[in-house]
Amino acid sequence: MSNRDSIQNYLYEEIMTGIKQYIETNRLNQGDQIPTEAELCEIFQASRISIRRAIKELVDEGVLQIIRGKGTFVNTFRKEIHLLHFQGYTEGLTTKSEFITKDILSMEKIKGTAHINNKFNNQFDEYIELVRKVYRNNQILSLDYAYFPTELYPEIENKITAESSTFRIINDEYGINFSKVCKDLEFVHPTDEVQKHLEVNRMTPIILVDKIIYNEKSIPVHYSNYHLIADRVKLRLETDY
Repeated sequence: MSNRDSIQNYLYEEIMTGIKQYIETNRLNQGDQIPTEAELCEIFQASRISIRRAIKELVDEGVLQIIRGKGTFVNTFRKEIHLLHFQGYTEGLTTKSEFITKDILSMEKIKGTAHINNKFNNQFDEYIELVRKVYRNNQILSLDYAYFPTELYPEIENKITAESSTFRIINDEYGINFSKVCKDLEFVHPTDEVQKHLEVNRMTPIILVDKIIYNEKSIPVHYSNYHLIADRVKLRLETDY
């Protein structure tokens, strides 16, 4: 690939991110029109070729919709979630054209409830509870609750930051390997706490994903549940026969 081609690729990816940020900053909703190609050329100081490629990629992603003779409009702004991926939830969200950020709301040592203990087959009774809010291009996407048995992960609270991958910490720092993951999904109404953190109302549809991860001995070593704003995601299943 020539230097010119590399620069063009970099530009259109930057423009894709810029258009998404424009949508967020200007609070555009589904059906709202974005600037014309000529206006986008001025905004991003880029060629029409780069602008058109960025728009095409965003159309393919489902972010934009082109209506012939009228212009380009905001489509359903949904993030694709691969349910069968084994990687960590937030690790599976990042792409070149967007950015995922996390905000730690709380991280504290707790005694296990009957519900949490049951998820770990009643092998533990004390956990670090990590509560994080996840953003996609500065838009709230989900609320994540994760539980780490203190017996398995001593002082893990000192290793976790907003930027860190808890999956990598578990693998690299504690030498625990994963062999199986089980996920349960259901549509729910948000609790008062979820409404507050996700900034939604009682009638907003929420997808609750309940996840347990097992090690090579089929022992549960990690439990989490995350609340996704339903109209901001689409769920995907893909497997080989």
